[in-house]
Amino acid sequence: MVILQLLTARPAIAVTHVVETALENDELASVLDQDAGEWPIDEAKELAYLGLSCAELRRKDRPDLKNKVLPVLERLKVVADAAQRSTSMTRPTPPNHFICPIRKDVMVDPCVAADGYTYDRRAIEQWLEESDSSPMTNLPLTSRSLTPNYTLLSAIMEWKSTT
Repeated sequence: MVILQLLTARPAIAVTHVVETALENDELASVLDQDAGEWPIDEAKELAYLGLSCAELRRKDRPDLKNKVLPVLERLKVVADAAQRSTSMTRPTPPNHFICPIRKDVMVDPCVAADGYTYDRRAIEQWLEESDSSPMTNLPLTSRSLTPNYTLLSAIMEWKSTT
């Protein structure tokens, strides 16, 4: 289930049905998380099929971790590492505090939630539609209000203008 959520950035509820339908209609690209960057479609399909097989209800229907799942993940990691190296040559890595802990990408509209952590506004608003707890601590949030983090936004804009 986690693999499918990673691919689609959708909640666990009905994610298997969404991915199965997309694969059957050859429309997987339409359900992939666009905020995660450009997905190589062959690897995304392979990961989707792996995620679906791991989400089977009966244990005996799920693939063997050591012999089936790990080899696929290791091979996909090699592909991802190669892609990372090619993009890192063209674009410098952003400072960690520019990265949204939910989306794992540079924030566009950073804001502080009640837990004291800064998130991209769109990501935390989507999170709050599904949950009342902190994405970082898993503790209940005392408030749903979000405060813009203008200092961080300014730093991100400056970093983007120099890269």
